Amino acid sequence: MKTQLFGAVLLALLTACSGGEKSASAVPAPSDASADHWCQAQPGNTREQLIALMGPPTSEPPNQMAWTVGDHAYTAFLDADGTAKQLDIHTWSLSDDEKAALKCKPTRTRRAMELAAAAAAKTPHSSMPACELVSAAEMSAIVGAPVTGQAEDHPGSSTKCTYKPTSGISPSVEFTVTWGEGFAAMQGMGLAGSREQGMVTPYDGLGDQAGSAGPLLMIRTGDDLVTLVFTGVSDQSAAARKIFDTAGPRM
Repeated sequence: MKTQLFGAVLLALLTACSGGEKSASAVPAPSDASADHWCQAQPGNTREQLIALMGPPTSEPPNQMAWTVGDHAYTAFLDADGTAKQLDIHTWSLSDDEKAALKCKPTRTRRAMELAAAAAAKTPHSSMPACELVSAAEMSAIVGAPVTGQAEDHPGSSTKCTYKPTSGISPSVEFTVTWGEGFAAMQGMGLAGSREQGMVTPYDGLGDQAGSAGPLLMIRTGDDLVTLVFTGVSDQSAAARKIFDTAGPRM
């Protein structure tokens, strides 16, 4: 009887100890604050500024500073002047919860910051749809025939209006404004012209730069692109100037 009682007590003690260890191991270890410190660093920081935030680096490969903090890994890539041009946090070292809570992008570069600052400093473009930049009534007067406008808008990217005649198949005009694509489009027109002489014809006085290829006319105004495609319009140059004169101030 005593032997059975002793065995029961021993089993209870072992079970309690085992349960206590399991409970303790189930409590997750608190995450270190290195990710928050890292997100305070910025491309352009000096070596001293990075050390002030992260402490001395674990290693320093050529033009780099690397930190390993617990399970977390960070790398700063340095420019010729010793300042950070790119900051990386290695996402494989983060748990899913830590990735979700990350207060900065895993990769940050000086160039991306410069582009973001330039974009923020730009004058915001009009949000007016193309069919309102040039109304159907205004386009009817320009092409000399009644037309209706069909909108196709992609907010933040482009806006398009296709003007079709109320009867017959012409005249018609496709009028598109694409934000931020002006320089790339003009470069493409220039390259096309260098490959095939005579394909691109400049339109003096339209926007900052303009060129045409067949029925397609492209006009750069600042960073933005205006594209016109004419069908059955006899004097396309005159129509293009009237369209741009109408839409330009509203953009």
